[in-house]
Amino acid sequence: MADRPESDSLTFRGLFETHADALRRYAYRLVRSREQAEDVVQDVFFRLWRTWDRIDIGTGTRSYLYATTRSRALDYIRHVHAQERRQMNHIRLIADDEPAERPDDETRVGTEDLARAIEHVLAQMPPRQREVAALRLRHQLTTKDIAERMAISPRTVEVHVARATRALREQLPALLADRRPVRDGS
Repeated sequence: MADRPESDSLTFRGLFETHADALRRYAYRLVRSREQAEDVVQDVFFRLWRTWDRIDIGTGTRSYLYATTRSRALDYIRHVHAQERRQMNHIRLIADDEPAERPDDETRVGTEDLARAIEHVLAQMPPRQREVAALRLRHQLTTKDIAERMAISPRTVEVHVARATRALREQLPALLADRRPVRDGS
């Protein structure tokens, strides 16, 4: 990439300066995050730079940039939705009080025990992470809704949800094992 002529760099820079702001605004309308819109546009121009020697700069360049920006933004949206579904499915699996194999009465975990264990894990989390987890678990809010309510980026919400999920996954089994009712006379 360092072998490129100075004129290529100047042309590319001019293209970037001409279109980057408008592309960021366009990407923002799709992803609803300034940080992610910036990442999308940076990725578009990075990909353009990697293929710069094979691209014919002409009248279709603007259309190419918008189409590529739209494609990258939609990829991001699909990724976020898939990640949310995976996290919710994982949380549902953790919270499911009907295991695949039905245990005997000695090892069954009741809904109240599960709720107490989840609350215990949530209480150990940092305040913002706890608030995000509570909004997701108790109120079933989407990443976007949580981000808007808390005035934080959707990516920050995703990070908090991932950390909360990891904490639940790591701590719940031990807490539930400690809370299993034991039959008298055993």
